[in-house]
Amino acid sequence: MLSKASLYAQQSTQNCELFVVRVAGNFVTPDGLGSLEYGAAVLGTKVIMVLGHTSCGAVNATVDALQKGNNLPGHIADLVRAMKPGIEPALKTAGPDLQQRAMIANVQANVRRLQTEKPILGDMVAAGKLKVVGAYYDLPTGKVMML
Repeated sequence: MLSKASLYAQQSTQNCELFVVRVAGNFVTPDGLGSLEYGAAVLGTKVIMVLGHTSCGAVNATVDALQKGNNLPGHIADLVRAMKPGIEPALKTAGPDLQQRAMIANVQANVRRLQTEKPILGDMVAAGKLKVVGAYYDLPTGKVMML
């Protein structure tokens, strides 16, 4: 999810109307997955949105690391390894604005993962009880663009 601004303010909602799980780079972690499963199975969340954003530092750092083989300090290298499957396809296709394409590819990869994640989310999606969608927040305009 996006840490650049309050999602409650962006969506004109009150506290507890959104169940928010955040991680730099918008990728699925075991803890984040457990939180999303709790939101869906226990709290009754009907929609999960993987929300990337333009000019994402984590995506840009991953693109740079994959292109240049950068050695990153501490656990930042773990972040790059986790984001690689979602971002790598964007590196293999030609086109303008690699960072934008990488951010979108990363969101879409994590949407697909959540849609099939067993035992809870994938089963709820298959039963029509849950939707998993992707979007990105455009920092310059403040608009959310659905993918």
